[in-house]
Amino acid sequence: MGDKIDRAYVLVIIEPGKDEAFANAIVSTGLLARAVVERMDFLHGSFDFIIILKGTRENIDSVILEMRKLPFVKRTQTLIPFDMFTWDDMSAALKKSP
Repeated sequence: MGDKIDRAYVLVIIEPGKDEAFANAIVSTGLLARAVVERMDFLHGSFDFIIILKGTRENIDSVILEMRKLPFVKRTQTLIPFDMFTWDDMSAALKKSP
């Protein structure tokens, strides 16, 4: 943990018709000041938003917990990837294979 930079994908379900209120709350409450937002997209499907956060694990956890406290957030799902390999590792492996 500590100073290591991590990434998290947060899938969010909100109350119907509250998409603009949710986006405004995320920006106005300063939730994003503690983690760098790589992207925030409105979705059509099982979830309403996907937010990609990048920062320390502690900062990301704090932002997610605050986001869940918003009155119109019904549910969130957080995906945290782990580093198995880099693209450079994969490219080098592909060059070596017959």
